[in-house]
Amino acid sequence: MEKITKKDFVRIEEYVYEIPKGFRPDMRVSARLYADEELLEAALGDRSLVQLVNTTTLPGVVKYTLAMPDIHQGYGPPIGGVIAVDAATGIISPGATGYDINCLAGDTLVLHRDGYHRPIAQMEGDWVEAELRCQNLDSEQEDSTGVVRFLKLRPQNAVYRITTEAGDEIIATADHPFWTPDGMVEVRNLWVGDQVAIYPFQGVPYEKPSDEVIVGEEDVKKLLLGLEKDSRGHGLEQIIGHLEKRDLLPLRYNAPQLPSLLRMMGYLFGDGTVYFVGGRGEGKVSFYGKPEDLEEIREDVQRLGFTPSSIYRRRRQHAITTTYGDYAFDHEETSFAVSSSALAALFVALGVPMGNKAAQDYDVPAWLRKAPLWQKRLFLAAYFGAELTAPKAFTGRNYNFYTPILSLNKRQGHVENGRAFLHSLADLLAEFGVQVKAISQRCEQENPDGTTSYRLRLIISSTPESLTNLWGKIGFEYNRERRVLANVAVQYLKHKAQVVALREEVAEMAMARYQDGEPPQDIYAELVGPHVNRRFLERSMYGRRGTSVRMSSNFPTFDQYTDQVIQGLGSSGLVWERIASIEPVLFDDFVYDFTVAHPDHNFIANNFVVSNCGVRLLRSNILAEEVKPIMGEIVDTLYRSVPSGVGRGGDIRLSGRETDEVLERGAAWAVSQGYGTRDDLEHTEERGAMAGADARAVSSKAKKRGRDQVGTLGSGNHFIEVAEVEAIYDEEVAEAFGLFQGQMVIWVHSGSRGLGHQVCTDYVHGFQKAVTKYGIKLPDRELVCAPFNSPEGQDYFAAMACAANYAWANRQVLTHRVRLAMEQVLAGRVKDWELTLVYDVAHNIVKREEYTVDGRPIQVIVHRKGATRALGPGVAVLPADYREVGQPVLIPGDMGTASYVLVGTAEAMEKTFSSSCHGAGRVLSRRAAKRQIRGQELQQRLKREGIIVRGGSWKGLAEEAPEAYKDVDRVVEVVHRAGIARKVARLVPLGVIKG
Repeated sequence: MEKITKKDFVRIEEYVYEIPKGFRPDMRVSARLYADEELLEAALGDRSLVQLVNTTTLPGVVKYTLAMPDIHQGYGPPIGGVIAVDAATGIISPGATGYDINCLAGDTLVLHRDGYHRPIAQMEGDWVEAELRCQNLDSEQEDSTGVVRFLKLRPQNAVYRITTEAGDEIIATADHPFWTPDGMVEVRNLWVGDQVAIYPFQGVPYEKPSDEVIVGEEDVKKLLLGLEKDSRGHGLEQIIGHLEKRDLLPLRYNAPQLPSLLRMMGYLFGDGTVYFVGGRGEGKVSFYGKPEDLEEIREDVQRLGFTPSSIYRRRRQHAITTTYGDYAFDHEETSFAVSSSALAALFVALGVPMGNKAAQDYDVPAWLRKAPLWQKRLFLAAYFGAELTAPKAFTGRNYNFYTPILSLNKRQGHVENGRAFLHSLADLLAEFGVQVKAISQRCEQENPDGTTSYRLRLIISSTPESLTNLWGKIGFEYNRERRVLANVAVQYLKHKAQVVALREEVAEMAMARYQDGEPPQDIYAELVGPHVNRRFLERSMYGRRGTSVRMSSNFPTFDQYTDQVIQGLGSSGLVWERIASIEPVLFDDFVYDFTVAHPDHNFIANNFVVSNCGVRLLRSNILAEEVKPIMGEIVDTLYRSVPSGVGRGGDIRLSGRETDEVLERGAAWAVSQGYGTRDDLEHTEERGAMAGADARAVSSKAKKRGRDQVGTLGSGNHFIEVAEVEAIYDEEVAEAFGLFQGQMVIWVHSGSRGLGHQVCTDYVHGFQKAVTKYGIKLPDRELVCAPFNSPEGQDYFAAMACAANYAWANRQVLTHRVRLAMEQVLAGRVKDWELTLVYDVAHNIVKREEYTVDGRPIQVIVHRKGATRALGPGVAVLPADYREVGQPVLIPGDMGTASYVLVGTAEAMEKTFSSSCHGAGRVLSRRAAKRQIRGQELQQRLKREGIIVRGGSWKGLAEEAPEAYKDVDRVVEVVHRAGIARKVARLVPLGVIKG
């Protein structure tokens, strides 16, 4: 389902719209949206309502799922969504508490299953059909995956260029994960010298195939009528019908089945046979090879809609006579067959030789010569998987490879045809930059029928360039062992080229400096290094080297290198490669990413394996009029005092033990360190620390990201705002909250920074397997979840509580910094600059709470994603001074519009699982906002309106412009009139600090 329309809703109250349970067969409950007519129209503009309906399918969901009027599209569930599930039978979902996006540069080459690559940006229009190469990280083998989502946006994190020691390069945002020996690690947590997984095979560029017909119905009929069938062509129509049923007739260059056919064709030219037996011409196709390789071929057979046999095993005895003597040997042969006249006929029509290939003439099919390069690659790679020798280096301290050889046996009378066929292969290889050294011929054996067999050999050049193109662009299909060796060899050749280039450069430099009169000792002192010794420099300076630059003696042999780089990687084809540099880059373009269907959530990009808050309000006893004349000074001081920006760390450096304390004690840890008071804890949701937090459930990567970010603002929609209470709507509640008209107040909006994101990332990836383990069916992979009472679910709940605690600690330290900054500016100017916490409430959290559902009280797990808890009067968990009126509900606007303080209601506890909106909700994407708005102009416009703004970047300001958000007044009016939260005060901004 791609679209929800207005007619799909039933209006059940003035501000409540419902999509009934029966709208879609997989819905377990209905879906409700709080909105007016205009906000409903706005919600129809993205996929947020589709996401809302998807949440109704989650196991254990009760009553209905909810969306607040600030709803907009998120990862999995919509932002502004509320989901409650039965604690006994329901799930817990990381995506339902918030998830960020990480991306790659648009020219990043993504490797596809069929061995071609495409820039990720070019896949925007047809990513649905893509089948990408990926890795099965458990079985350590190659795999393939479909794509379930394509992302295109402006970068919201810092962008870096990663370069390896072999010269591999990629540009990615700071939060993009890469496969390392420690699992997936984001760029921001990688260092020079760290290892990352590289898949060296590059493939060839994609070219869109034509719709020209390769094989038509008449071609098949002509073939079958020539196979000694009776005059009526018995069985002909049945065979044609089988091919048409599988969309294999007519067969065109752009047929989705052609890649599988090309692979099998190539293999059949080597270790396979097509033949027809019996007078009725029954066809059969047989393949021979190693069991693990045959399984790959069987998968392709099944993709075409045919049924392969099981793999057969039998012992074979052989006796041959050659020019070198008589030989006898036996071996176990493994094979499988496809008994299908239709498939056999199709292969022969495509140009596959039928029967004994040594005793007939054939050539590369003429139609293949017109195919795109990537289709030619499939044919060659599968043929090479059957017949080409594996990569093998000379033994000892020789760093070169043996020449790859492809052998072809031909009986006398067909030798010239064999040479012509090998010349055709040489022509194809030249298109890939692979050079053929020679085609040789020798007498192989005398056959029992008195004929002679000859062995022809295609000898491929062993120059580094030719080998790199052979193994890195063509490679091997249907031969896992050779594919792995080829990948390692390509990476080895890259390193070898790097070292040779270095030695050539140093040789020239040494000779030039020596000729300029520089003392040899100075040259040795500076230029001797890992691959350059003194003897090499001497020979370079004195002209004693009679050959070109060779490898250094301490360079590893191929066998040594292989042992080093594939440890723990099995037969995946991956190699470990060290990072040479990580450099920030100025990047003003779109970035891209996929959500893929594979449970290990990865794909190959530029040869790398890559994988995809809350608020508090402080009140003062100061009138806003007292500080307006010095607002510029206040804002500047706050900006200097509070670290902000993408990835920005602060001056608090936590040890491992201290990090665990923050995760488990939350804001209480901050207060114990002098960053606030006990009263702050009393006025923080959960008193600043959720029960059940267990630091052991948080990964080392997440902890590492959090060690220097306590007390930092971050970026995006995080802010500190000095505001004025413009209007009071409920005098009694306002008095309880300590608010009065004309008062100066301060908002602090931030979250758990990189630690919370990493927790979510870790469990989103981990839950991919849980979904399969527990048999959970999802309409959208981004809803990934696990049963709440499962070990996986409990681990995530404990880790999520840690992230919430970290966020409360972060805002507590930020509050301390704000108090110090205000004291610095206001001391001696006003009488009382003390700032008192009104309340701190989370916007992204999962809670265990009790509600009445279907007439009985039950424990439910409430997911609030971009939604605010809104408890009504009389609830014991509220601070004593608020218990009679209800919980403060804090609704920050944007830097140019109003914010609100609301109060929770009994009606919210009954209708919305005590939930309300959390802000205005985006109406423009960050990309669209930056395209329409200039940060400098926005800052000047706001200044004219009396609002002083400081930000980390002009683009960051543009992203958070008022035009990027819905009308917060309208959003608040809906929740007020619907009765799920009541208006208490309206606040307007005076000065804003943006990350």
